Amino acid sequence: MHFARRRIMVAASAVTTLAAASSLVAGTTFGFYSSKSGAESNSFTSGTVTLASTVTGACTVVNMAPGDSPAACGLGTTYSGSLSAYLAVDVVIETQAGTGGTTLYNPAGSNGLTVTISDNQTTPVTYVVPSTSTTCPGGAPTGSTCYELDNELLGTSSYANGAADTISTAVTLPSTAGNIYQGGAAQVILTAHAVQAKNNTVACSSTATAGHSCTPSGTFAWS
Repeated sequence: MHFARRRIMVAASAVTTLAAASSLVAGTTFGFYSSKSGAESNSFTSGTVTLASTVTGACTVVNMAPGDSPAACGLGTTYSGSLSAYLAVDVVIETQAGTGGTTLYNPAGSNGLTVTISDNQTTPVTYVVPSTSTTCPGGAPTGSTCYELDNELLGTSSYANGAADTISTAVTLPSTAGNIYQGGAAQVILTAHAVQAKNNTVACSSTATAGHSCTPSGTFAWS
C-alpha cells in the first residue's frame, strides 16, 4: 500500500489599527481647537494551515493467501496551523488483475480483497470505502481499475493546533477467495488535507458526517 502526499495551504487574516480625529468649537468666535494624531502603524499577519503526515506500519504486503489479514498500515496526521481548520482524507484504490483474470479488489463481485479504513480519535471514525469505478489518476499501474472518494471528513468540527489522528488501513483476503484472484494486486492511497475554518463554515451537499465525503455547498470550499 502507498500513502500519497500531504497538502499545505495558507490563508490570510488581518489586523488593522485605525486612528480617529476630532474638532471642537468654542464660543461664537469659531476658534477651532484641533489635534492631529501621531503616525499609526498598520500590521497585517497571515495565518497558516499546515498538516504534516507520516506513514507507519506494514505498508507493503506481498504473497497474500486466502485467509490472510496482515497488520494494518497507519497514516499519522498532525495539524500545526495557527488558524483552526477542517480536516479530510481522499481515498483512492487502484487494483489490477493477475493470472486469475479478476482484479484483487472487486466490489462488484465477491470473495475479493476487503478494505477497512478507520482512525483512533476519541470517538473513532470509520471511513466509507469507494466502490464505484472512476477515472484512474496519473501514475496508476497499467491495466488498473480505480475507485475514489474525496473529502471524507475526519470530523464536522474544526481542529486546532496540536490535533493528531492516525488513519489505519486494514485488508483481508477472505478464505473463500478462489483462483480468479491469483496474482492480483491493489494499492490503497490516502491523502490527508486541511482547509481553514475561519470564514469558511463547513457545508456539504448532503448531511455533513464524519467518515463520509463532503461535496462543498454554498460558499464553503476545499482549497
